[in-house]
Amino acid sequence: MLLRLRDYFRKPTGRAGQHPHYLEIVVARTGHAAHTFRINLDTLKQGGNVLGAVFLVWFVGTFYVAYSHISNMEAIARADAQAEKIALLENNNEKLSEEKQNMGQHLFSLQQRVEQLAAGVHGLVSRTRAKFPVENQEDKPQGGVAIPLDLNNVGQIVDAEFSLLDERVTTLLPELETTLEREISRPVGMPVKIQADVSSTYGIRSNPFGEGHEFHNGIDFVADSGTPVLATAPGRVVAAGYEGPNGNRVGIDHGFGYRSVYAHLSRLRVKVGDEVQKGQVIGLSGNTGRSSGPHLHYTLYYNGQTVNPERYLKVN
Repeated sequence: MLLRLRDYFRKPTGRAGQHPHYLEIVVARTGHAAHTFRINLDTLKQGGNVLGAVFLVWFVGTFYVAYSHISNMEAIARADAQAEKIALLENNNEKLSEEKQNMGQHLFSLQQRVEQLAAGVHGLVSRTRAKFPVENQEDKPQGGVAIPLDLNNVGQIVDAEFSLLDERVTTLLPELETTLEREISRPVGMPVKIQADVSSTYGIRSNPFGEGHEFHNGIDFVADSGTPVLATAPGRVVAAGYEGPNGNRVGIDHGFGYRSVYAHLSRLRVKVGDEVQKGQVIGLSGNTGRSSGPHLHYTLYYNGQTVNPERYLKVN
């Protein structure tokens, strides 16, 4: 069928091909005159070629437009993805900048707190020196360098400052602990619960057993025999027993150069090596040893030298 149609449309060769090639269609009906339709095959072929060319151009153009549209969509999608990444990076950069600023402020706050703590420790030491001049302590030199803080160097500076702050705290904490231990270990307050009268103060006094004067190395409190005697600070018992003029006595080493002695006791409640706490009953007052009557003799030592207990009695 297709071969026959191709033969119909094929232009004859030779002289016949120099003339127009027509296709005639005869339509006849019984009882009616016949009708003839003539189609110029050359014109039809040319029209087909034109339509084919137009279709080809349309198809190529449509394909190019579709391809361009798809390419543009991909480019737009890539651009949108890139824009999202840029926005995310900008957002992260803002967060990092804000975190750096907050880190700098936090570091500054920590530095202030550490300096306040250091000032409190040194202030405590200064007040201690004013209350107890016998403790001679030297101040430690201090100094520092101011460095401008900005977003370009904040990370490096913050790391370095945190390292210095850690060293500062590491140095300060033992100092604070030592200061607090010294405050706790210092023998202060009364060695008896009762409001006892003082019968003899620290220093030069008349000899209560004869003529002349003598140096009295403590304070005597009037107390009936059997009155509880209290440790004025925590420490370790280094002496407990009878000792000539002191009679029955208890000696306590409080650390940091302090030692307290409680003499003329009637009974002992501790032994050498015991760890005692402030306010613990270590014995009962009495009249043993070189004593003219029931009382408590109280002596304080600092670095092996006696000190006047009066200043220490008034501290709560």
